[in-house]
Amino acid sequence: MNRYRALILFFVPVSCLTLVCGSSNRQLQSITINSAVSGQRIQFTATGTFSAAPITVTPLPVSWSFAPPPPRYTLTTQPFLVDCEHRESPGPIVAMAPAAADAASSGSRLTTKMISASRAIPCP
Repeated sequence: MNRYRALILFFVPVSCLTLVCGSSNRQLQSITINSAVSGQRIQFTATGTFSAAPITVTPLPVSWSFAPPPPRYTLTTQPFLVDCEHRESPGPIVAMAPAAADAASSGSRLTTKMISASRAIPCP
């Protein structure tokens, strides 16, 4: 009987802790790409809107790329810089991040639900 009591005393608190602290249901709903122009350089940052507090996050950790995005992502809060005199790509830029707020900071976008936004590069 003492074995069963020990098991119950162990598993009940662990189960309760899992239910109370379990994974977050907070989801990224959208990404907004903001830009700041300084001469021939443009700096892009991302803002995220979530389903639960904190609702707005700036800067949002995103994976930056030119379109089309690569199959793997690595999140960063660093801005994306474009030098209009030496552009790497004529295409739009893409910011993407996992929908789940507690997702890994790197991985495959092919197996992770991603939220993305794109924006044309407004070079003069």
